Amino acid sequence: MEGQPNHGGGCVQTFTTEVKVGIFILVAIVLLGYMTVKIGDITFGRDDGYLVYGVFDSVAGLDVKAPVKMSGVGIGAVESVSLDDNKAKVGMRIKPDIKIKQGVVAAIKTESLLGEKYVELLQGDKIVLLKDGDAIEKSISVADIDSLITKLDSVAGDIKSISGFFSETLGAPETKRSINEIIINMRNLTASLSNIAERDSGAIEKVISDLNELIAVIKVMATENREPLTNVIANLENISQDMNTITADNKEPLKSTVANLQQVSEDLRERAPRILERVDKLVDKVERGEGTVGKLMNEDGLYNKLDSALAGVEKYISATDRFKLNLGFRGEYLFDENDTKGYFSLKLQPNEDKYYLFEVVDDPNGRVKVTDTEVTTTPGSTVKTHEVRKENELKFSAQFARRFGNVTFRGGLMEDSFGVGADYHVINDKAKASLDAWKFDGEVDAENPHIKVTASYTVFKTLFINAGVDDAANKKTSSTFAGAGLTFDDEDLKYIMTRLPISLP
Repeated sequence: MEGQPNHGGGCVQTFTTEVKVGIFILVAIVLLGYMTVKIGDITFGRDDGYLVYGVFDSVAGLDVKAPVKMSGVGIGAVESVSLDDNKAKVGMRIKPDIKIKQGVVAAIKTESLLGEKYVELLQGDKIVLLKDGDAIEKSISVADIDSLITKLDSVAGDIKSISGFFSETLGAPETKRSINEIIINMRNLTASLSNIAERDSGAIEKVISDLNELIAVIKVMATENREPLTNVIANLENISQDMNTITADNKEPLKSTVANLQQVSEDLRERAPRILERVDKLVDKVERGEGTVGKLMNEDGLYNKLDSALAGVEKYISATDRFKLNLGFRGEYLFDENDTKGYFSLKLQPNEDKYYLFEVVDDPNGRVKVTDTEVTTTPGSTVKTHEVRKENELKFSAQFARRFGNVTFRGGLMEDSFGVGADYHVINDKAKASLDAWKFDGEVDAENPHIKVTASYTVFKTLFINAGVDDAANKKTSSTFAGAGLTFDDEDLKYIMTRLPISLP
């Protein structure tokens, strides 16, 4: 290693290891402090808040760590999602300074069509506050895309039925004949009434006589009830006066309204024949299967294609909604090597039980060179030297991971060599123990595969610490280490991009 004496050789010194380690640690501390205070959702000297529960019929697309908001402001995060009595039970960790009243309503919402789901809390109206472990009484589940598609299918079927009805009713020759028959029947009915009036004139006169008698009775009743009728008439007069007053006060608006109604009536009268003609043409086109609506109503193939397209949209939305992206970097100080190993990682997670991991590794022991030399000191005397020199080198990893319960198995390229690994998750995924093995054909100056044992713990939302043993199977190159790192998911990256002080020209 640069800055250390060689076995049998001199000392080559360019830039001391202590200076490099000091600069790296100083930069890491400044960066870590800035990201922790400026970006991370971190509160010092305070607890993790309190836990409340909500029960939903469906939580499709809602993941653990999803935001919990009130009035659009983040107040916590989803901690757990489980099945309880055929219902989805969601545990929400609320910040300790947020007070929520009983009677609150929990609703699952989305920011956009392709956006992630979150829980919105609508503040309650009761005096008593929710405490740790309480349940939210009322909740609203996210709309089911399948039900929406079913409703669209039903609407399309109804449109098709209505169109067919209009086509059969208005365009059929039988309908025209029925209308002509109705007109003829009305004429016949008028003629029949005229004949009845001539034939039964006596009966009609008797009816008129009875009506006169009824009028006389009404006059007697009016005389006997004159005073109540007078009051009624007086009230009617008062109402009439009030109406006159209202009319006088609003004479100009009433005139304008009447004029507008007259204009609308005239426009309708002028346009009615053209409208009826266009409706008749439209019905004929639909009946012949012309145009988009006609094809949709008369071609089953197009209808089936529309249904298939809607199903494809559903699958695309579902897959996009589950996709996650995570960025992270960490540094591990190797105590036995007195140097630091750095990692930059990108994790693509299409669903909860599998992901793809890509890493760039800055390894201080990346390139190992062994040199054997012979030096003649005196005539007939030779000294053999064995020099091992290590240099920094960038290495790459590309792994596929699949999770089964609390255990995740990984495999693929590990630091430029084939390898396998496993992770065991505990404490709601805050802590994990990892075992990795690669370079099964051994290394230069190493007999056994490279085995790494790591234990890590998430301190805050974006900050984690780790420790372990690197190259545990080889005594010469084995080293204990301790480190820390930062990790950012989709929501964290959105927050960072909106908070970074970037000025554009």
